[in-house]
Amino acid sequence: MAFSASLRSPSSSQLFNSLRFNKKHHIHCRIDFVSTGVRKGKGRLWKTVKSVLNDNRRSINDYGAAESARVLLERLFEQTQKLEHQMMNGAEGGESFPDQEVLVGFNLRVLESDLQAALAALKKKEEHLLELERMVLLENSKLNLTKEELECQESEIAAARSEYEKLEEEMKIASLNLVSQASQMEELKLQLRERDQEISAVRAALILKEEEVEKMKIDIEKKNQEAAYVDSELKEKARLLTEANEVMNKQEVELQELRRAVQEKEEELEVSLTERKIEEEKLKVAEAMLEKQAMEWLLAQEELKRLAEDASRHAQESSETMEEFKRVKKLLNDVRSELVSSQQSLASSRNKMEEQERLLEQQLAELAEQKESVMSYMENLKDAQIEVESERVKLMVAEARNKDLERDLSMEKELMKELQEELKKERASLEQAVQEISLLKEELENKSAEYREMSAVHHVKESQLVDAKLEIQHLKSEKASLEVMLEEKDLELSSAKKMLVEVNQEISDLRMLLNGKETQLIEATNMLKEKDEQVKIIQNKLNDTNLKASEAETAVERILNLTNKLVASIKDEDVNLSIPEDEMGSELLEQLLEEPTNEMRWLQKRLEDELELTKESLKRKEMEVLAAQRALTIKDEELKMTLARLDAKEEELIKVREDLTEDGNDLKRLYVLANEKIGEKSMGDLAVEKLQLEATQLEVEAATSALHKLVELSRQLLNKAMPSVEADNYISIMPNNNDINNTDCFAVVKAGVARLSALTEQLVREAGIVAVN
Repeated sequence: MAFSASLRSPSSSQLFNSLRFNKKHHIHCRIDFVSTGVRKGKGRLWKTVKSVLNDNRRSINDYGAAESARVLLERLFEQTQKLEHQMMNGAEGGESFPDQEVLVGFNLRVLESDLQAALAALKKKEEHLLELERMVLLENSKLNLTKEELECQESEIAAARSEYEKLEEEMKIASLNLVSQASQMEELKLQLRERDQEISAVRAALILKEEEVEKMKIDIEKKNQEAAYVDSELKEKARLLTEANEVMNKQEVELQELRRAVQEKEEELEVSLTERKIEEEKLKVAEAMLEKQAMEWLLAQEELKRLAEDASRHAQESSETMEEFKRVKKLLNDVRSELVSSQQSLASSRNKMEEQERLLEQQLAELAEQKESVMSYMENLKDAQIEVESERVKLMVAEARNKDLERDLSMEKELMKELQEELKKERASLEQAVQEISLLKEELENKSAEYREMSAVHHVKESQLVDAKLEIQHLKSEKASLEVMLEEKDLELSSAKKMLVEVNQEISDLRMLLNGKETQLIEATNMLKEKDEQVKIIQNKLNDTNLKASEAETAVERILNLTNKLVASIKDEDVNLSIPEDEMGSELLEQLLEEPTNEMRWLQKRLEDELELTKESLKRKEMEVLAAQRALTIKDEELKMTLARLDAKEEELIKVREDLTEDGNDLKRLYVLANEKIGEKSMGDLAVEKLQLEATQLEVEAATSALHKLVELSRQLLNKAMPSVEADNYISIMPNNNDINNTDCFAVVKAGVARLSALTEQLVREAGIVAVN
């Protein structure tokens, strides 16, 4: 109860704070206090409060708290009606707004005092419930007395239980013997199974080993064949190697002979080359001598020509020189003959040299051919040597393989011998296992006969135990039924108390929340009305500005026409004036024309800027309105979901009510049974208990009906809030320059929708808690 009081006190303070905030908000914002939602939801709320507090039953030790609470609530609602009538009369009669606000503040203070009085009445109701709890505790003490009487009956059951325990001990001994025999039988069976498994495993191993031995024999035969084949190949390769060695020796001898012949030929070539060089030197010397002689002969001929010329000149001297000339001719003929002979010898020597050159070239070609043949023969010898070496390596490898195969064969033969010995041993172990199995089977037959005899004795004792158990169970069932009945009564009484406390507390909280939500809805409607008025004012301002703009345009047009006329008249009159005067007049006219045009341009620019600003603000408002519409659609869906949940919770509450009625009937039956068993309680106590149970049932029904009505009120409030929000959306689409007020309005509407959704969720949660409890 202290916990419920602590929960209740902040809710009441929240109510008072919300009322004060609402009053200040009304005074600051100058909003008309229109309480249509309160008038419409007043009757239903009054009925819900009456269903909980208007308890006309006169229970035990009733102090009249319900009547006082009812009177206070009636006064509270009468004051709210008076306040509404005053507000309506003030609005119709045209009273001053500050006086109306003062009256509203005074009435709100009176309402606060009345609410405090109602809370005091509710506290008295809680005290009354505490007294009822004390009465329930007294009843629990009486139930404890009945429990003690039941404990006395347990002593009678203990005697029967002792006999039952003796029989159980005998049965345990017999069952232990049977279990020991059964365990021995199972152990023997397990041993037999293990032996069978071992025998099957040994047989499988023997089969596998025999297969392995056969495979080893086949492998040994294959390896013997391979070894014989390798031996034959080795012999053939050894024979081929000996033949190749002989051929190699013969080829080496032939190569040595060829090398000797080549060396001799090279020596002969060197000698012939030296002789040729000597002859070439001699020829060069002879050619040089011949050239000298030819030069001398040519000189002599030239001298003869000169002499002939001189002779022709000096005919006289020719006789003297004829002898000398003849001598010279003889000398020349001798020289000519020597020259001819030398030329012939040179030609012959040249021919010899050419023949020697040809012979040398032939010998060189033969030597080159012999060298090429020797080189090819050497390459063939090298290839043959490489092949011989590779064959030797292969022979070595084959010999190593042959040795490995011989080792493997010897190892496999040893393994074969070992496997055969193991097979013999395993066969002997198999024979022993078969003998052991036969012995175990004989033991099993003996044990099974003993087990049958013991099982027959066990069945007889079991039949006796079953009879004893049935008697004891019958007594226990009677005792358990009584204990269960008492425990169920205790649990049901405690649950009923908890339900009453929680329902009372939830009803008070829901009342406070509903009052706060109604005031918030009234504020939202007043704000919407203010926004309507502001929109109308802004529209009027826009219309005024449009009219002023049109008037300014017409005035500007008139001024332009007048200036044009003035300019035309001035030009006609001042044609004969001087040039500087014309210039001054034109400047003045231009200034006169420019001044109105500049003013008009400035006005047009200002109007255009204002129009652009209004367009931008309208676009922003449209975007905000679209966002608000989306948010409202989302909230509508959430509200629909919450309404569906509320319907489900209503169905659950109906089920809970049906369960409570059934529980009441069960309690009545239990009281009848307890009266028959105990037979000591008075009829007055039973009547009091029945009355208290009926009172709790009626209080639970009143709480459930109050919850139903609260759910209906929340639905009505939501339905009232939806058109106001839609109206706000429609109004916000209209053009508006007051951005700050519009944003405040949107914020207030969003906050109101959020509060409504929070209220519905809280109602659903509280209804769910009540249904679960």
